[in-house]
Amino acid sequence: MIIEKLKPQDIGKYKNLIDSCFDGSNEIEKYKYDENSASYRIIVAKDSDEIIGSITFYCIDLFTFSFQPTLEIFNVCVKKEYRGKKIAKTLFEYVFDFAKKNDYNSINLTCLETAYEAHHLYESLGFNKTNSVKYNLSLV
Repeated sequence: MIIEKLKPQDIGKYKNLIDSCFDGSNEIEKYKYDENSASYRIIVAKDSDEIIGSITFYCIDLFTFSFQPTLEIFNVCVKKEYRGKKIAKTLFEYVFDFAKKNDYNSINLTCLETAYEAHHLYESLGFNKTNSVKYNLSLV
């Protein structure tokens, strides 16, 4: 298994992973990806040439509160047939290492309330549930 930043030529394979884990996503034309972005990273796990898992994180370099600067994680996924093989844990370890090397104070993520397997994973990695309520305003 190889862990690396998503390469632009692998966007189609990444979309296939996202579609399989989240029951669909935007059309490929809407995928805008800059592998050199300083504000976000998409990290993938590959088995040979197949993308089998991913984690995306944004770097929030604000300093207003003690938990900042912080990383915000989303789109954590592993193909069903590869689950239980510590792939997600390995992806998280990549993010933890990045955070430590770059002096981030915390890491946050949002998860569906009903994603119990994901809750178990996150808690096993040291994440704690918070009392936050997430709001969303759709502009489309």
